[in-house]
Amino acid sequence: MQYLDNFIVPLIDLVGITITIAVIAQDRKKNSNLVFATLVTTILGWITFAFLSDYFRQESLSLLFNRLVFVSLAFLGPILLHFSFIFPHSHKHNGLTTKLAYFLGALLAAISLFSNLVVSGVTFKEFGSELITGQGYYLLLTFLFVVFVASIYHFLIKYKEAQGQEKSQLQIFFLGITAVVAVNLIVYYVVRPIVGSDRYYKVGNYSSILFVLGTAYSIVAHRLFDIRAVVTAVVALGLNIVLLTQIFLSRSAGELLLKSLVTVLVAIGSYSLVRNVSREIARRKEIEQLAAEKTETLKELEQRNKNLAALQKVSKMVLNQNEMRPMLQAILDEIPKQFDNCNGALLNLVKGGHLAAYAISSNEFTKKIYSLVGSDLDRYSYPIKKDFNMLHNALIEHQLKESTRLSDFISPPIGKPVAATIQTLTGLKYVLAVPLFAGKEPLGVMLFAYRVPKEQLEERDVDMATAIADETSLAIQRAYAFEQLKSANEYLADLDKLKDEFISMASHELNTPLAAVEGYLSMILDEHMGKVDKKASVYLHRAYDSSKRLAELILDLLNVSRIEQGRVKMKFAKTNLYDLAESVLHELQVKVDAKKLTIKLEADKKAVPETWCDPDRIREVIVNLVGNSIKYTEKGGIVMKIGADAGKLRFDVIDTGRGISADGQKKLFQKFSQVKREIDEQKGTGLGLYISKNFVELHKGRIWVESEEGKGSDFIFELPVLTEPPEKIDGAILEGPLSAPRVELQDKKPPALVTASTEKGH
Repeated sequence: MQYLDNFIVPLIDLVGITITIAVIAQDRKKNSNLVFATLVTTILGWITFAFLSDYFRQESLSLLFNRLVFVSLAFLGPILLHFSFIFPHSHKHNGLTTKLAYFLGALLAAISLFSNLVVSGVTFKEFGSELITGQGYYLLLTFLFVVFVASIYHFLIKYKEAQGQEKSQLQIFFLGITAVVAVNLIVYYVVRPIVGSDRYYKVGNYSSILFVLGTAYSIVAHRLFDIRAVVTAVVALGLNIVLLTQIFLSRSAGELLLKSLVTVLVAIGSYSLVRNVSREIARRKEIEQLAAEKTETLKELEQRNKNLAALQKVSKMVLNQNEMRPMLQAILDEIPKQFDNCNGALLNLVKGGHLAAYAISSNEFTKKIYSLVGSDLDRYSYPIKKDFNMLHNALIEHQLKESTRLSDFISPPIGKPVAATIQTLTGLKYVLAVPLFAGKEPLGVMLFAYRVPKEQLEERDVDMATAIADETSLAIQRAYAFEQLKSANEYLADLDKLKDEFISMASHELNTPLAAVEGYLSMILDEHMGKVDKKASVYLHRAYDSSKRLAELILDLLNVSRIEQGRVKMKFAKTNLYDLAESVLHELQVKVDAKKLTIKLEADKKAVPETWCDPDRIREVIVNLVGNSIKYTEKGGIVMKIGADAGKLRFDVIDTGRGISADGQKKLFQKFSQVKREIDEQKGTGLGLYISKNFVELHKGRIWVESEEGKGSDFIFELPVLTEPPEKIDGAILEGPLSAPRVELQDKKPPALVTASTEKGH
C-alpha cells in the first residue's frame, strides 16, 4: 500500500500544481483564479500531510503531520465557501459570512495544531498511523459539514440561474465537489465508526482527485482557463518531477525542508516560463494556420476523397456478401461507375492449374461482347503456361503487364480479329493486367480496359487499379473460406446427426442386457439363490457397481441425445425443493459416511415456496451437484441451502473441496468436459453438469458456479416460482402435469451399494 501511495500522491500533487500555476498565469489579478488556486493548494496540503503522517514512523513527526492535515481541512471549508460566492461570477452575499467562516477555520486550525483537543496522539498500525482523537474532533467535522453544505447550496442556486457555458462549468464543479464531500462523509461518519479505526481514511483523501480531474476536464472542454498555459506548465513542471519525488523520499525533517525549498524555487521559475512560452505558442499558431492555408490543394483532396469513397464501397461489398459470384460481379460492375476513363474489367480465376475467364463488368458493350465470344466464359479455361498470352505471363511472373492491344491478353484463345473488333467497339486505348495473389498462392488476373492512352492517365489511376485488385483478392479468399466453412459445417452437421442416432440406438440396445445383469446380480447378492461366500460377494459387489455406472452412462448418453433432439419428456408437478433435497440427502448419506464427510440441509421447509417443475429432472440436477461435491471433497462436508427472493428459488450446493480455477470454470457445463481430466483420479463422463444445465434452462432458470482454487465451490441454480404449470416448453415434450411429485428414496439393496448419478465430471 505504501508503494501505491508513493505513486498516487506525487501524481495528484503534480496535476494540482500544474493547474494552480496555469490558473494564476492566465490572470493573476482575477479573484476567482486566486481563490481557486488556493483551494487546490489546500487540497494538496491535506493529501500530502496525510501521506507524510504514514510515511514517517516517528511518533512526533507523524503527530505533527496528522495535525497539519486538520489544519488544511479547517481552511479548506472556508475557502470552498468563498469560492462558491465568486465563481463563475460574483454573487451578492454578506461578506461577514465569509469572514466568520475564515475566522472559525483559523481558530480550529490553531486548536488542531497547538493542542490535543482535535488530535491527542497517534498509534501505528499495519496500514499506517491511527489517530487518537480529542473532544474537538467531531466539532471540527461538524464545522466542515456545515460549510460544505452551504457551499453546495450556493452552487445549486447559481446552477439554477446559469445558462450556456456557465451552466456546464457549474455542472462539472458541482459534481466533483459533491462526490468528494459524499466520499469523505461516508469514510468519517460511517466507515470509521463501523471498523473502529482510520484504516480507510485515505479513500476520502484520494477522492479529491475527482474534483481535480473535473477541473482539468473543464479546462479542456469549456476553456475555463487558458489551455495553452496548462500545456506549457506541464512541460515546465517536468523539471519538478524529480525534486517532488525526492521530497517524499526524505528521511528527516531537515532533508524534507531543503528539498521543499528547492522545489518551490523551481516552481517560481516555471511560472515565468509559462507566461513567455504562452506568447510564443500564440505566434506559432498563427504561422501554422497561414502555412496550412497556402499548402491546401482542394482539387487533389476531392479526387482522393472520391477514390477513397470508391474503395470503401468496394470494401463494403466484400464484407456484406459471402457468395463468390454475386460479390465479384458487383465489384466488376462498380469499376466503370466509380473510375474515370475505365470501361470495365475482366476477371480470370485459377482453377485446378488452369486460368479461366470468370466474369466481366456490365456496361453498354456487354451484350455485344457476349454476342462475339459467347456468354459461357467458363469454357475459356486453359492450363497456365508461359507466353500463352500476357494474362498467363502476368500470373507466372507476378508482375503488372500493359499493352495498347487487347489481343495481347486474350488471343489465344480468342482470335485476333475478334479481339480487334472488341477493342474498336469499346474504344480501348490502354489495357493493364494485375495479378491476384494470396501470399504466394496465385488466385487469378484482373484485366482493366481504359479508353484513353497511358499518357493521359495519372499515377493514381494505376494505384487505384492495384488497390481494387487487392480488394478483389481479399474477396476471393473470403469467398473460398466461406465455401469451405459451409461445406465443413454441413459435413459436421451430418456427422453430428449420425452420432446422435448411433448414441440413441446403442443406448437402447445396451439398456436391456444391462438391466438383466443388474437384476441377476442383485438377486445373487440378496442371497435369493443361495448363500454367497464373502470373497465372491466382494467381486459381485464390484460387478454390480460397474453395471450401475455403465447404466448411468447410458442414461446420460440418452439424456444428451434427447436434449439435443428436443425429445426430452417433462411432467410438471407442484413441488417443494426441500423435499427433493431431503431425499437426495438420505440417498447419498452412505457415500458421505464412506468418505467421513458431513452433509446437511440448511432451509426452512415452510419458508420455501412450492413451484411447478419436473421433480424428477430437478432431483437429478441436485443429485449431480451433490454427487460431484462428494467426489471432489476430501475433508469437511457439503451444505445444501434453499432460499427464495423476487419470485425465484435459489439452490446452493456448497462444499469444502479443492475448488476450481478460473480457467477450469470456463470448461464446466460443456458436453464431455472435465477439469484436469487427463490427471484426475476421479473419473466420470463429463456429462452431468451439461445435462443439469439443460434441465435447469428448460425450466427457464440458470445455473452457475462460484469457486476459487483451494477454497471449495458453490454450485448454484435458480428456478422461477410458478403458480401454475406451463402450457408448453421450447426444446422439450411436455406431458400432462402430475397430481403430486414423486419424491422417493433409492432402493437400498444391496445395502452397501446405494448409488446415484454422480460420475459427472466436476
